[in-house]
Amino acid sequence: MKSLRWLVVFFLSLKISVGQQQNRIQVAVLGTFHFGESSDYASISRRDIMSRKGMKEINELVSDLAKFYPNKIFVENTPDSQGLWDGVYADYRKGLEPKNPSILVNEVFQIGIKLAKQINDPFGVICVNYTPPEQNGGLKQAKTGLDTIYTVYSNMLQSRKPEIGRFFKENPLADKEFKTYLKKNEEWSKLSLEKHLLAMNEASSLNSLHYLNVTAWMDQNPNGIGAELTAKEYLRNAKILQNILHKLNPYDKRVLIIIGAAHVKSLKEMIETHPLLEFVAIEQIFKK
Repeated sequence: MKSLRWLVVFFLSLKISVGQQQNRIQVAVLGTFHFGESSDYASISRRDIMSRKGMKEINELVSDLAKFYPNKIFVENTPDSQGLWDGVYADYRKGLEPKNPSILVNEVFQIGIKLAKQINDPFGVICVNYTPPEQNGGLKQAKTGLDTIYTVYSNMLQSRKPEIGRFFKENPLADKEFKTYLKKNEEWSKLSLEKHLLAMNEASSLNSLHYLNVTAWMDQNPNGIGAELTAKEYLRNAKILQNILHKLNPYDKRVLIIIGAAHVKSLKEMIETHPLLEFVAIEQIFKK
């Protein structure tokens, strides 16, 4: 009940603030591939990401994002990882880079932490990801009865979910779309990092990712749970946006979300319909 009262007060104050200023909180979403290790079926990467050329391109990308000057930087890590990234940011402000290779190569560090330091952000990055209960990093202990029910439900769906390779074999349309997308990314990887990410964030690319990650399950309705698997992906993105909303305050003018590109279309649609938020396409930032 206390958290509900806080949320009501927040939105009332935010409405007053927005009404006075005649503007909304600008929300830019940078869809990206995962720079390091990933649990994705097929990881998109760049072989030169940690090379001298790659570091130069990351610095250029960060400098362009800094022009947006976000009040908060949200990243795709679960809230229980917040302490880890707070420590990474504190060290980096002292000039110390992570010694752990998986942290060093992670886009949370390479883009999020570096951007936070460049704009002298007091928070660093804010972790807002939501991971389903059955996956690594998911809910380990139920906080409510609903958590218990959803954990059981989510695990039941996971047990009936077809192996992804078999799914593509039985769904020629999704298989063709997937191979086409991988081929495009192979071409994009020859571009600069910024142009690569711009291509990933184009409408046609985001549509492909949304289909492959969210709605393709309904084509063949595998094991009778196609719509349920699609709904589960929508729930994950709704949970991510909910985590973001709980971190906003009336003084925020601009925020940036750095997240896997497959999440962008769902987040974009929810942000665009929210009366207190304004979606900012990432190409608008890079053009400035």
